[in-house]
Amino acid sequence: LNVWQTNKAFANFYYHSAMGHVLAQCGRTDEIRVSTDLLMVNPNKGFKWHQDNQNGPITWEEGLRFWITMDETPADYGAPVYLKGSHRNDFVDEQAVFVNIDEDGLKEYRDDRLEFRTMPGDMLIWHPRTIHKVDGPADGIWTSYRRVLGGTVAKGGSIYHDKTGTGGVLSDLGKHGLSDGMKLESSFFPIVYPQFKKSEAIARDEGRVGRSPQDIVGKIGGLAGKASGEKFFSFFKVLGSR
Repeated sequence: LNVWQTNKAFANFYYHSAMGHVLAQCGRTDEIRVSTDLLMVNPNKGFKWHQDNQNGPITWEEGLRFWITMDETPADYGAPVYLKGSHRNDFVDEQAVFVNIDEDGLKEYRDDRLEFRTMPGDMLIWHPRTIHKVDGPADGIWTSYRRVLGGTVAKGGSIYHDKTGTGGVLSDLGKHGLSDGMKLESSFFPIVYPQFKKSEAIARDEGRVGRSPQDIVGKIGGLAGKASGEKFFSFFKVLGSR
């Protein structure tokens, strides 16, 4: 998680590319901040139908998911598939990761699918609650690299939501000093549109932005104490499926 914090090339991509502008247009907002990101390489057998709940300390409506492809998607597998309009469903629990699309509450969405065989430089953008999947090869062996930079950005006006005690906290493990209800303004969530802020970039370059061992222990401990077993382990099941 948060590859931009440890790899300056990705930070510079966020600062200087058109990515922020594209996201701002799709989100109809005048500001874009990086909430969380992840570099994914060849997720073995893929990801089953799921919704994204590792979006950082923001709500569904405050965020936009993105996926930037660095390699050609193989012809027979690896293409993301989305259930069109499924972000409007009121059936799937907000804390759920994996989704059974055969349940009655998703009947109106399950057959309306969009598949994208992305090529290098292509970008996909979707609502964080959209149900989707990526099928890998049946034997789990990819014949080529498929690298993807993905994550969630926060739209202008987003508020910091402390998700301690829920699975969502796993994408917010930095000691940034923000508390619940504060405006999401911090070098831990850098602005990338309309332009990056030099003071935030300097904080990252000087190593003042990163995960805090103290916060990791505290927030993970709160999660284990409050969440049900199924919800607690759902995120780790996703990681295990890669």
